[in-house]
Order: sequence, then C-alpha cells, then structure tokens
Amino acid sequence: MDRKTYIPSLVSWNLTKKCNLQCPHCYLSAGRAADRELTTDECLALLDEMGTLGTEMLILTGGEPLLRKDIYQLAETASAMGMWVVMGTNGVLVTRAVARKMVGCGVKGVGISIDSADPDRHNAFRGGRNAWQHSVRALEVCREGGLEVLVQTTVMEENYDEIPALLDFARDHGAWSFNLYFLVQTGRGQGMTDLSAAATEAMLTRLVDMQEDYRPMLVRSKCAPQFKQIAHAMGRGGLESGGCMAATEYCRITPEGNVTPCPYMDVVAGSVLEESFTTIWDTSAVFAELRETANLKGRCGACEFKDLCGGCRCRAFAATGDYLAEDPGCAYQPTGTALPEAVLHWDQASQDRLMRIPISFIRNKTRKGVEAYARNKGVSCITTEVMNGALSGMQRTRTFGAAPAFSRKPTHLV
Repeated sequence: MDRKTYIPSLVSWNLTKKCNLQCPHCYLSAGRAADRELTTDECLALLDEMGTLGTEMLILTGGEPLLRKDIYQLAETASAMGMWVVMGTNGVLVTRAVARKMVGCGVKGVGISIDSADPDRHNAFRGGRNAWQHSVRALEVCREGGLEVLVQTTVMEENYDEIPALLDFARDHGAWSFNLYFLVQTGRGQGMTDLSAAATEAMLTRLVDMQEDYRPMLVRSKCAPQFKQIAHAMGRGGLESGGCMAATEYCRITPEGNVTPCPYMDVVAGSVLEESFTTIWDTSAVFAELRETANLKGRCGACEFKDLCGGCRCRAFAATGDYLAEDPGCAYQPTGTALPEAVLHWDQASQDRLMRIPISFIRNKTRKGVEAYARNKGVSCITTEVMNGALSGMQRTRTFGAAPAFSRKPTHLV
C-alpha cells in the first residue's frame, strides 16, 4: 500500500481495559485490566511510529485512560510530537487538579460520556452511584481549565427520546461538540436492542436540522456514515459528519497492541508486538480489502453514495460476520444512477485559505464538504464567499486553543 495515499491521520488508542464503571453498551467489555497490556516503553515506541507515519490526531481512551499511571507521560510525548491529543473519559476521576495536568501535558480536548439528561437514569445505566454528578463536574472543571469539551452520547432505544434534552444539556454546559454515536452491537452491547434502520434515518434527518439549530456547538453523528446521503438529499453538505474512515485514515489500537480498523470491529489486522505498526498499516490484508469500495456487497456495493459514505463496516460485521456486507442500519435503496459531478474550479484566494488548514485529513474533508456545498448550489467556481457559505456554522465555532479558524488550530471533523 502507498503510505502517501493512506495515512493513519487519526488513531483511537484503548490504553487499558480497566474501568471504574460497568456500562452495558461498552464495546470493549471494560472492567478489569487485560492480562497483557502494552508497557510504557512499548507505548512510547508505538508513538514514535505514529509520528513517522504522519498521525495528526490521537484519541487516548480506555476503559478509563486515567487509570493508567503513565497517561500524562504518553499524552505529553504525543503532544510534543505535534499530535492533537484528545482524551476520552467517563469523568469520574476528573478533578480540577486532573484538568490542570491535562492542560500541562498538552491535551487539547476531553470527550465525556453522558447517556441521559436524568441523573438517576444515567447512574443506573452506567453502573456508578454518582457517575452523572462526576461527569458534570468534569465538564465544568475542564472548561474552566481551558480544555474544549465534547459530550459523547450513544443513542439506543433506551434514550432515543432524550436526545433533544441531551443536546440542550450539552449546549448549556458549554460543550464545543455533541457527538451522537449510533449503537453497534459489539462487546457488552451485543445483547442490546439496536435501532431499526427507519428509526436511525429519522434521527439522522433530525440531526441535519439540529446542526443548524444548535450553532455554534457542533452536532455530529458517529457510526452512521449514511448521514452524508441524508444530508445530500436535503440539500445540505453534511460537512461536520463524514463517511467511514476505517482503514483509510483511521484505526484503533487495543490495550494488548492489536490493530483493528475501528474500535467497534474486533477484526485484528496485526499486533504491534509481532510486527511494526508501519507494516500493519501498509500491508494488512484486512485494511487492503476495506480500502476498495469495489469490494462492498449488497446495497452498499450497488450504492451511488458508496465512495462518499461506505456504510458502517462495523455494523455490517456485527450483524453478519462479514465486514464487506451491506450496512443493516441504513434504509436507503440505491437508485443505480451516478451522482452528478460538476467540474469545479477553486480560485487562488480560496485555495490559499484551504491550504492554511494545518491538518491534512481535516483539510481534505473540508475540501470535500465545500465542493459538495458548491455542487448543491450549482456553483462552478469556488471563491472565499462560497467557502463562507459552506463553513458558516463552523466559522462560528471555537477551535481547540481558541485560535482563529484557518490559522494554526483546526476545527475537527472527526
């Protein structure tokens, strides 16, 4: 594989399986530490490889990543290498002192999991007596400390009707982004009831409007790449939620050092204890299959949106055991017609503005989003005015570090 074409720009790293909560939908079935988790030295060596490969954004998560004693050392090392470090936590251990340590070691943002706006319901669901209270405290101290906070919610039958209230909660607590994950039945979540394809489509349709209604907070769908098709049908660019990045720009590393296409797909492409991360990324047969949309089967294989969306490979694998099968969570029926591709021209000013976005995979996604907006509007020449229209909402959002958009700090699309 050509590493110039496929770069692991975004890596999600499950540093430990150890966790202080018992969430029933946990894809990692977290609780106790794994028998053999990567040592600090092994983690540092892996970070060196990520830097060489061009990893730009690193999500440190678990389990609960704050239960690893070397968490700050790893975060600081990654940050010093130029990576944008985001930590995913349940918030239980996040105090004002912990938030200060995060800032001190270069962490830019914190994703905090909240699955209900009702404290008792959240606590019962998460298996922690005061889990909700700890999460709210974490949101507050992280914001006070200068960290951007992301509220992470998994939508299921159990909380489907609560999503508007959770959006209000996230906005009222100063969240930079609200990330709505659509349940994939893996790990402890295997026994949970997934949303029907129709219910998923209904929620995604609502999210298209919510992206406008909740500005400047970002509202993004996760594990539902068909959002792109729905946004396209509604005449929106859907810039803030992208198609599936697994194996092309994104992968996951487990506590034991296994590399998988995505956290929700336990298909091992290789182990960093047996071969280098570089070798796995460049030569894995699993990654090679996922990188070719021509390999997709069923409705996904026949879909005119397959290069834009790709379907959720994890949901396909969870339902069928075949990660190339059609995504059962998508209700769209392909028409067999090609999407119109207008010939677009970027004027020099808009090209210069695009190139000032420092992180390449975000720059590429921005390009695609602006071009989709231009096609929807029937525009053939992209100017800075067209970019303003496409990015009007994103321009009003806070970027990590509060730097101006299109200068040093990126507006994250992942």
